Amino acid sequence: MVVVSQNPVDNIIIGVIAIVFLVFVAGKVIEKSIKISKRLGISQIFIGLTVIAIGTSLPEITTGIVASLDIVRGNIDPFIASSTVLGTNIGSDIVQQSLIIGIVGLLAVTRLRAIRVRRSFLKTDGLVMIMAAILLLLFAVDKIISRAEGAVLFFGYILFLWFLWIKENKRIHIHKKVRLDGNDKKNIFIDLFYILAGMVIIIFSAEYILRVAEFFVIRYGIGGSLIGILALGIATALPELTTSITAILKGASSISIGTLIGSNITNPMLALGIGAMISSYQVPRPIIVFDIPVKIATAIILIWFLWRNRMFTRKEAIFMIGIYFVYIFVRLKYFAVDL
Repeated sequence: MVVVSQNPVDNIIIGVIAIVFLVFVAGKVIEKSIKISKRLGISQIFIGLTVIAIGTSLPEITTGIVASLDIVRGNIDPFIASSTVLGTNIGSDIVQQSLIIGIVGLLAVTRLRAIRVRRSFLKTDGLVMIMAAILLLLFAVDKIISRAEGAVLFFGYILFLWFLWIKENKRIHIHKKVRLDGNDKKNIFIDLFYILAGMVIIIFSAEYILRVAEFFVIRYGIGGSLIGILALGIATALPELTTSITAILKGASSISIGTLIGSNITNPMLALGIGAMISSYQVPRPIIVFDIPVKIATAIILIWFLWRNRMFTRKEAIFMIGIYFVYIFVRLKYFAVDL
């Protein structure tokens, strides 16, 4: 069991270091996972919607699993842990759907590479993103996300992956058998070792983050979900930000949008689904009446902007950034405490 200091300053330092390790190592795990996928001949589209989406959501996934295991073991207050996990997960999604998409959109326009997407993509992945958020709200209304509801989210995500795989197979038609030489196999094993080592670091980082969050909630009465929204949500969204910006700089704007939408499907369905299956989650009132509705609204606005012209303009990018800052202001003013 991880033990943190009783000194607030020490805990801030510990928390910052843990967040840095969590985000940095998650980025390295993503790189290694993509390298393995390419060596095995997996298509770029499938990599983007699965490996990259899951990889950039590793901080949220790991934090949820660690918190749920601590709840089951009785090592942490269930309400504080649940609030922190939900705030982190939903906060990360809102950051991505408003602030990050706005930044990416402005960058794309500045570089004369307007973000364009196919409507077929929006009909499938965009719709799934919205439906996942609505389903999460329906499950959270009674202030409990049960193990059964977690299973629905998790297996719903597995079904989504299966759909992607079927669709990709229809697109490819021809399956190439990948032949690996001795050097390729050696490199894969090395990358797998780095991934496993990275996962250990991520798990310990998540444990420290949860302990620090619990300390501040108990010591100062700050809402766990607020800590998740303001600090952890932003931090855990950094992999999506860096991945999306890199895609824009390389002229692959569709990959950028795919990563953000894919992550916003992965977070509520896979990350929260696994965690809720382990321990169930207690849902604080601000999450139900404000955070999830904002997540749904920003998802609908984002998809509407992209659907209307199949591209993202400068004005729309600025509007999405503005939504985020209004959201944070209202959250701090009216929903600072979990009930």
